[in-house]
Amino acid sequence: MSSVDDIRALFPGRSFGSACTDTDIRIAEEILGEPLPSVLRELYLAFDGFRGSTDAYFFWSLFGPEGMVEMNRFYRGDDIFPQELVTQCLFFGDNGCGQQWGFKRDLSDTIIKWDAEWGADFEIAGKNPFDAWQAEKRFYDSLADND
Repeated sequence: MSSVDDIRALFPGRSFGSACTDTDIRIAEEILGEPLPSVLRELYLAFDGFRGSTDAYFFWSLFGPEGMVEMNRFYRGDDIFPQELVTQCLFFGDNGCGQQWGFKRDLSDTIIKWDAEWGADFEIAGKNPFDAWQAEKRFYDSLADND
C-alpha cells in the first residue's frame, strides 16, 4: 500500500483526525470481536479518519455515531442488511453516495465497495484503501473537469 504521506498528498487541504492509540485499537477490536487488518491499524495509528472528495468520510473515525465500530455494529445488528455479507466484512469508509468500502474476510488483499441497495452484491474497489480512494478521487475529479 502507499504510505500515509501518499494518502495525505492525494487529498491536500482535507481534514485528517488525530492519531488513535494502540489502546483505542484494542478497544475497537474487543467491541467488534475481531482484529483490524494491519492496513487499517496502520492508518488509524496515523490519523483517525479523513474527509475525501465531496467532503465525504472516505475513512471513518474509529469511534462515534458514524465511526467504524458503530457502523459495523449497525450493519451486523439489523436484518435489513444482508447478514451473509455484512457479517463477513469490516467496512471503514464511504464515498458520500451510499457506497461503503470494506474488507471481506475471504478476499484477502482486496477492498470491496458495497451499497445497501445492492443486497449481497458488491464490487472490487482495489487491492488496498489507497487504490480505492485514488480511483474514487479520479472519478470525482473527472466530473469536476467536465463542468
